[in-house]
Amino acid sequence: MTIQKYSGAGNKFIMVDNLNNEVSNRKEFVLSAIENDGEGMDGVIFVERSEVADFTMNYFNKDGTGDALCGNGLRCTARFISDNCLSDNKELKIEAVSNIYESKLNEDETVKISFPPPETVKLNFKLKVHFEGWWDMLNCSYVDVGSPHIVVFIDEIEKPKVESIEEVKIMDWGRNIRMHKDLMPEGANVNFVQVDDSEKGLLLIRSYERGVEGETLACGTGAISSALVFYATRSQPMPITLLTRSGEKLSVEIDIEDRKIRKIYLSGSAVRIK
Repeated sequence: MTIQKYSGAGNKFIMVDNLNNEVSNRKEFVLSAIENDGEGMDGVIFVERSEVADFTMNYFNKDGTGDALCGNGLRCTARFISDNCLSDNKELKIEAVSNIYESKLNEDETVKISFPPPETVKLNFKLKVHFEGWWDMLNCSYVDVGSPHIVVFIDEIEKPKVESIEEVKIMDWGRNIRMHKDLMPEGANVNFVQVDDSEKGLLLIRSYERGVEGETLACGTGAISSALVFYATRSQPMPITLLTRSGEKLSVEIDIEDRKIRKIYLSGSAVRIK
């Protein structure tokens, strides 16, 4: 059974070839792998057989919770399959959370994944959030592209005023929003976004992920969700580029036809690190 480590724009995973179904109790395996050799890892991905696609990506957070989509994980899955000669195809169909996602290995070594339209989008609503001893009615948006996300633009945080994404106290603020009573019982991942260049579509992003219960260096579905909100509420350049906490960039393109989203494309790095 092949076990390796991969990074998708700084989002790090333990990758497991489970095509022969050697691991049946995945949660137990995940908790053990994270405890014994999981320093710095955000989750575990099992590459498995599929009856409807080329492969299945079965993703688990580091706390053992599953049944969620991981955009960076999809890119790492495609790269892992190629690196280990599980398929010679540069383009694959990968099943995850009851959907099928198409992957393409680009000549520049990045990986491109196509996503269906979001399941849910709710723009510009208020959440009553506790910040540093006071309460603020925070303007938020909610997007579900297989994993639920709250998107907050930092220039809309009224108290305290935030001039830079570096000022975001993500462990405190992210946790408060992630566990907000209005989002329970599922909760949501939380993305804080700074518009660096509106005309060029350049955003800075920091993400607090449930299951990890902390900040990750990149979040693919968070990048997609943030790009969608930016596109819908602020500007319409394409592609939209997001500078992640790792220093790497993710690119999001939105295919619009007849004023409807047809597909969303996420591109970025995916490399083996061990």
